[in-house]
Amino acid sequence: MGDDTLSGRVLAELRDRYVAVNGEHPMTAEDDAYVREHFVPATPEAMAEMLAGRLPLPSYVLSDGTPMVPEAHGRLAEVAGGLDGLHDWFVRFWEDDPATGEQEWASYLSGQYVCLRELTPVRMKQKTERVAEAAAAVELLRRDPHDPVARGMIGEAVDGVLAVPGLDSLLLPMTAYDRLRFGGPTSRDTWVDGPRAEFLTPVPPVWPLVTERLVLRPFEPGDADGFVEAWASEEWTSLLLSRPINRAEVEEMVRRRTEPGDGRFVGLAVVTHDGTVVGDSMLHLQGTGLSEGEIGWTVVPGQGGRGYATEAAEAVLRLGFEHYGLRRIVANLDARNDRSAALCERLGMRHEVHRVGDFWSKGRWTSSYEYAVLREEWAAARG
Repeated sequence: MGDDTLSGRVLAELRDRYVAVNGEHPMTAEDDAYVREHFVPATPEAMAEMLAGRLPLPSYVLSDGTPMVPEAHGRLAEVAGGLDGLHDWFVRFWEDDPATGEQEWASYLSGQYVCLRELTPVRMKQKTERVAEAAAAVELLRRDPHDPVARGMIGEAVDGVLAVPGLDSLLLPMTAYDRLRFGGPTSRDTWVDGPRAEFLTPVPPVWPLVTERLVLRPFEPGDADGFVEAWASEEWTSLLLSRPINRAEVEEMVRRRTEPGDGRFVGLAVVTHDGTVVGDSMLHLQGTGLSEGEIGWTVVPGQGGRGYATEAAEAVLRLGFEHYGLRRIVANLDARNDRSAALCERLGMRHEVHRVGDFWSKGRWTSSYEYAVLREEWAAARG
């Protein structure tokens, strides 16, 4: 019997086993391209071990019949000290729950664990943990979209936090073919894209925000005229992040601020009742589950000392806590900025951090302050 005949029989048997597990579904050119990007052809040696039940079945079989596997398909056996020890090494990751370990081993051998970028027991456990966390968070958030604990849970589950990878980094995109063989949405559809759209995509408020003397609204192209003089001033920009800029640069800055973006940066022109631009305010949504915001403000030359910054900042705090449901809002400023520090104090923000020589700005190391206020503190101060 020739090698070609043997190879053909192995491929045919592998495909039959693959179809028995996954069903018969078409692989489109787009599916093939995706699989070739994320997986590699199985070696003849690996195919033999698959048929012997010692390595996982193919993750995919391309339209031309090529069995495809993860690039690290046989690497776990090397880590385990050989194929003979792979099973015992694998299930030890669930030593407190042997039944689940055996179930995961069966899932691993089926070749259907195609959602993970890295197919290892650790990643399998992390995926299970994050999905459970996302499911619990979604249930809570559908009752109260501003629940601070649930916002933390959904942020950790989807995007991860320090030392805890989220599903976005764990999961591959997957394909239309996967939706056919699994009979519904992919893991990413359900636990990354869905929660992100429902809970992690900010919804803009109704504009404008109107206070006793001010109107706060998103930037418009004509607002550049109100900032040209300010941004040309060496003194005015001295405590800001940017150097002085010219009219063209101001116009470009304002143009960028008129673009919708992803909704996390809320830049507002602050105008008086007579239509004069007196400064700007911003709120940057950030943190785990977009539960924190950073607030900032400027007042253009000639308009300081009238309480405009305080009035505008109070409106932005209200926007952050009431509309966006933030848990905490911070302000970061140059430690030399006495006026902004005093404003933070008037707003009831707590001086939490004094970083010495931490920030490189305009050719020198500068120090910085961080002020913060929690939603419950802000609400209590308002009575």
